[in-house]
Amino acid sequence: MKLFFVAWLFAVSIAFGDSAKIGTYERLGSHLPLELVFVDEHNQEKTLGEFLQGKPTIISLNYFSCPGICGPQIDGVVKSLDKIQLREGKEYRALTISFAPEDTPDDAFESKRNHLNALRKDYDQSAWNFLVAKDKATIDALTQALGFEYKKIINKQGFVDYIHPAGLAIVSPDGKITRYLNGIKYLHFDVKMALLEASEGKVRPTISKALAFCFSFDPENSKYVLSINKIFATIMLVLIGGYFIYLSVGKRRKKGDSDHES
Repeated sequence: MKLFFVAWLFAVSIAFGDSAKIGTYERLGSHLPLELVFVDEHNQEKTLGEFLQGKPTIISLNYFSCPGICGPQIDGVVKSLDKIQLREGKEYRALTISFAPEDTPDDAFESKRNHLNALRKDYDQSAWNFLVAKDKATIDALTQALGFEYKKIINKQGFVDYIHPAGLAIVSPDGKITRYLNGIKYLHFDVKMALLEASEGKVRPTISKALAFCFSFDPENSKYVLSINKIFATIMLVLIGGYFIYLSVGKRRKKGDSDHES
């Protein structure tokens, strides 16, 4: 039993160790602080509420020098919006907001230009703003409201990187969080339904959270990789738990047999 307890602690420490805090901790039904002030890609300063413009809105948190999944994630949004049958700017809006204090409006402009040029349909690009914050307090207020937990790191070359989750938050016209879409690829039907539900203020649970758990950031190579340790530790927890149940059931049967014989 002592060996079983040690193995269980080991598996838990791997699966839910230092990186367990990093991820998206959903705040479904809560409202964003719409009074927060951001600056867009044209150096225009507005509140978050003004950027929403009373429309259901897709929000992604990224940073514009990201060497990992930020680029593919924004491209995933582009591909989805290319197919979505909703009118941008009238039936929905999109915001990509940097959580890196060092990002500037020029960085936002460049990132928007690079990504939105991939749109194939005639798209009103004013319906999708790329924003930076004026200070870290603003970033902290927004990330906490969205349940977005990340970690700043400095790699061996001295460059700043961030370990962070990937996904979208869908908010209602009044800033209520109604849905999360995890990962870097999104079915356009899911995005459309999430926006339609958000327009009515309907809160819907998240279906899949596998990606946020199974993938982690490799700071040495600056990319996301499959987290074998976490998967292995989870399998260990399941096996240990099953073995514990087996032992418990076996003891009960033996006790029942001995009572019956006596």
